[in-house]
Amino acid sequence: MIIDFHACPSIDLSLIKNKLSLIKTTKVVLQPIDALPLLHVLPNNFSLFKELSISNRYVATLLSKFVIELTSMWHPRMYDNVKLWYEAHNMDPNFFIPFASINPALGVRYVREKLDELNELNIRGIVVSPSLQLFDPLRTKAFGLILEYIEGRNMLLVMHLDPCPHSIGACIKELMPDLLNDILERYSVTIVLSALGVSESMIYSWLNRVSRLMRRYDRVYIETSGITCTLFNTSMGKRFIKLMGIDRIIYGSGYPYMKFKQVIKELRCLETSEFLKRDLEAVLYDNAKYLLN
Repeated sequence: MIIDFHACPSIDLSLIKNKLSLIKTTKVVLQPIDALPLLHVLPNNFSLFKELSISNRYVATLLSKFVIELTSMWHPRMYDNVKLWYEAHNMDPNFFIPFASINPALGVRYVREKLDELNELNIRGIVVSPSLQLFDPLRTKAFGLILEYIEGRNMLLVMHLDPCPHSIGACIKELMPDLLNDILERYSVTIVLSALGVSESMIYSWLNRVSRLMRRYDRVYIETSGITCTLFNTSMGKRFIKLMGIDRIIYGSGYPYMKFKQVIKELRCLETSEFLKRDLEAVLYDNAKYLLN
């Protein structure tokens, strides 16, 4: 049995279920991202790049084009939490676990309205992405409202730390995971770090930074989408797992952003690794079940 902690509801949910069921997935956490393409077309949003210490206008334009290209292909359920929840429950409530996403960059009023929508939906977690939603986690007041909401209801916070264009080093450098130290000091929240492996060239650098964070806080978990082979089939990855503990590693496919062939390859890396069977079962099922209960 497999609980996939990261599927992107950007395509028809029946396609997600059909594909992931082929690899014996029994439950899927749907991770939307509330990032509308229109937001990034507005000139005023260059101030958001500045808050992230990306002051070069050319770099800001390049990043904006990247975000527009990515998010323009998204289905409305990616930014409509109510729509996603109802579609998931109508499709198969035993298979899909829909999370919510709220964009802090759109301000306090917007965030409050979106949080009010969640009150009747029994949502287990909220997903944010500083790089796609273009907000500063430390200085965006509306993000504080999300953190308070999560803390008060014992929900999960999923920090989607990628993607960033490979050519924009400042985007990655000034974002995560280092800023999470301040968040974890202020709020008693459980955080799952997601999508660390989309920018492949940054995997090793980010794992070093994540390891420091996880050693300090036992409320931080890592989800494996895009880095499964790195974690289970490289010397650095194996050291990381042994240092952090297998109980803080959660399997995620990243499908359909990660192509199905890549999903199969990553899963095979895990299943054929040198780790004990009970450790693999923990990564594939038990750890996610614990967090979702």
